[in-house]
Amino acid sequence: MNQTAQILTTLITTLKTDLINSLQSKGITSSQTIEQIKVINNGDQQLQIPGYLQIVEKGRGPTSKNPIPGNPPMIQRIQQWCREKGISDKAAWAIKTKIDKVGYAGKPGTLSQPLGDENINNRLNQATELIAHELLTQILNSINI
Repeated sequence: MNQTAQILTTLITTLKTDLINSLQSKGITSSQTIEQIKVINNGDQQLQIPGYLQIVEKGRGPTSKNPIPGNPPMIQRIQQWCREKGISDKAAWAIKTKIDKVGYAGKPGTLSQPLGDENINNRLNQATELIAHELLTQILNSINI
C-alpha cells in the first residue's frame, strides 16, 4: 500500500473511531454494533456501518402490521445491548414491545456529528496536508533536489 492509500485508510479509520466514540458517549452501542462498523479496503476506502444506526439517529415510528424482520432482528440487537448493560432478557422484550407500540425518538447527533461536514472537513484537512507533503517529497526526489 502506498503512502497516500495509507493516509486515506487512516482517515477512514479515524472517522470510524469518531463514530464509535459518539455511540459510546450516548450509551447506545454494543460489541455487536462495533463489530459491524468496518473499514473496507478493496481499491476504494469505505466506512461501512449498519443501516439500523440511521434509526438510532432519527428514530422510528411504531412497528407496522406484518413487518419484515431486520438483520439481525431488532430483539437480538436489544438483547445484546441489554446483556452488555447487565439488563435482563425479560427487560429486552419489554423494550421491544414499547418500541413496537410507540416507536423510538432517536438520538440526534449520533451519526451526524462524527460523520457531518465539520468533522469530515477537519479530518480531510489533516489528510490532505499529509498527502501534499508526500507528493512534494516524491516530486523533489524525482528531480534530485
